[in-house]
Formats: sequence, C-alpha cells, structure tokens
Amino acid sequence: MGATDTAATVDAGVEPSLVDTIKNIEEGDLLVVNGTSRTWDVTDVANHTIEGPNDARESKRVCRLSCGESVLGLELVAYPDHYTASLHAPAVEDWTEESQSFDVHDVTILSQDIPWVVVTGGADKYHFPDPQAAAFGEARPACGGGNQSATYRIVRSNTVRPTYAGCKDCLRREKPVALDHVTCPSCSRSICHGILRGSAVGAVDGLSITCPHCDFDGVINVDVASGFAGVDDPTT
Repeated sequence: MGATDTAATVDAGVEPSLVDTIKNIEEGDLLVVNGTSRTWDVTDVANHTIEGPNDARESKRVCRLSCGESVLGLELVAYPDHYTASLHAPAVEDWTEESQSFDVHDVTILSQDIPWVVVTGGADKYHFPDPQAAAFGEARPACGGGNQSATYRIVRSNTVRPTYAGCKDCLRREKPVALDHVTCPSCSRSICHGILRGSAVGAVDGLSITCPHCDFDGVINVDVASGFAGVDDPTT
C-alpha cells in the first residue's frame, strides 16, 4: 500500500460494490483489505454526519480494525456525487480521525457461517472441518494447523459461537459461500443445496446437473456472490 494524495482520492471515488461492502461491515466481522496477508478484526464502527458549511463531505463511516498490536481505521466518506475509501493510522486522541491515509481498492468480509465446525476441548477457537477427512468420519481442521496432539470433534457451529472465535487461516482459505436450493430448470424439482468452499470458489459460474426426475441434462448458471443458482433460458 502507498500513501495517497487527498485531492486525488476525492477526485477518483470508489466502485459502488466497495461502497456496499463497507456499509455492510459490522462489529465482530473479520476483514481482508487490499488482498494483504493480514486478517483484521472489526472492533468498533462509528457513523458521523458532517454538516460544516465549508466541508464538501456529507458523512463518514469509520471501522476500527485490529490485528495483533496494529490498529487502523477503515474510512468511507460520502460526498454529494461519490464516495472515497481510505485506510488510516488513527490519531491517538481520536481513532476516527486520520493521521496518515492509504488507498483502499478491495475489502473482503470473511464469512463465518458454516453449519459444522471442528473444535477440541478447552479451546477458544473453532476450525472449518477438512472435507476429505470428514468424508471418512474424521474430525480435522481444514487449515492443517491447530494442536496436532489434540483430539478434535465436529459440532454444530451455533454451539460454540460466539464463545469461540473462528480460525483466521480457515476463514481465509475456505471462503464459504452458502448456495440456495438448486432446482431443475425443466421440472422445478429440488436437486441440492449447501456450501461452496475454497480460495477459488469465485471462479465457479455454473453447475452441471443431471436431473433424476426428468430428462434435463445440462449446465445451470451460478452466481456465487449471491448464492443464486438458475438459468437464463431453460430451453437452452
């Protein structure tokens, strides 16, 4: 990341998708900013309306991020016709005010929603289950880390959250996306539903299905971002 010129940042604006992502950030979320190796905890979110007569800004939303000893502020500023986004080292006296800012071009909110997780007794962290191990009835963290000598078990995630925190390595690598019920475009019968996982899950844009209830055999579109599966034209 490089230091930005304030005037250049104001002129450039940011993509609407990034604006929506930052608006949806909540306290307790885990973020990856600009694709870096750090995973940030969102420890606070503040919204301010700006009413100064000589200030072109209308409002700002600041998310306080923490990673180890590092603390930064992710700031989204609204202008009459555009938004800007920056990452800044907060001033000591007020964490919502910046002292040095950096460009923000990408923010990913890591999903922590998955039905089953892997835990060990006395721990304060849950992992995603390794899918190959789970297929053979074994409980093992997907990240391959954790306490190698511990005995893990698979439990419902709602039995350990929010008491346990998610393993950041699992969250970054697995990137779970819930997929709504996939239905046959020909007979509308339900085929499957579940969760897609993997660092490249965004590359999936279709599913090849063979319906057991009718003669449909083809590819249906998948919008991983929204978890939607369907077809534009069932006759094709």
